[in-house]
Amino acid sequence: MSIFGEKCARCGAKTRHEVEGKATCVACDNEMQLLVEAKGEELHLCPVDGATMSKEIAHMIVVDRCPSCQGVWLDGGELERLKDGVEASAVMAMASGFTVPFG
Repeated sequence: MSIFGEKCARCGAKTRHEVEGKATCVACDNEMQLLVEAKGEELHLCPVDGATMSKEIAHMIVVDRCPSCQGVWLDGGELERLKDGVEASAVMAMASGFTVPFG
């Protein structure tokens, strides 16, 4: 491994973190752990059309999404966690000199 780290096998970011002998950044490692946990959760039916919803990750939160109507189901507290994550990302982007359009 170089002093700068290797490229994450999943996203290509430089990292010194490894999982099972492969360079994997901490963010990807956390996301993969969420996916494993989500596989064990019960699948829900869409309250709109009754289709079986799939598990997806948004800002490190597992949400249920309907494949037919694209509706999203959030468990208790997840909306607040999503909001906090988006706000934190916007603050970091602005601090780095990027502008975030609002409106």
